[in-house]
Amino acid sequence: MAYRDGTDLILGLYVGSTFKPFGHSTGCKISDSTETGERVTKEAASGKFKEKYVKSLAETITCEGFVYDGDDAASKVGLPTLKSLWLAGEPVVARYGYRGEVDAQSSATYYEGSYVITSLEDDGPAGDDEKYSLTLENSGAVTSNPA
Repeated sequence: MAYRDGTDLILGLYVGSTFKPFGHSTGCKISDSTETGERVTKEAASGKFKEKYVKSLAETITCEGFVYDGDDAASKVGLPTLKSLWLAGEPVVARYGYRGEVDAQSSATYYEGSYVITSLEDDGPAGDDEKYSLTLENSGAVTSNPA
């Protein structure tokens, strides 16, 4: 068993009906969270333990990368496409998985769902590389393929 290399975690969006990975990305973070509730019944109260249950699940994806003029080519998603998708104000379909699996048409495992772009930043400091950062929050179920 080997450690996974973070370079192999690939995130992309569907633009129209075509899956396109992010171009020149430098990092990707997937954060899963659970909202819980508590039940305390008369029976449980005597034991001083609470019963927890799941109210909802949420996923937030953050990523960043370099802005590159050629990123909006047929095979990649770059800042101009992200800005257009954000301005449209509609959910986007994102997919993530590991290199060689995320874009496969086989039974490879990847995750996919509808997400809202909640933050898009363009950072262009003088004398340095221009970078973008993006935050997506799920809007509905995140599914696994194969299920």
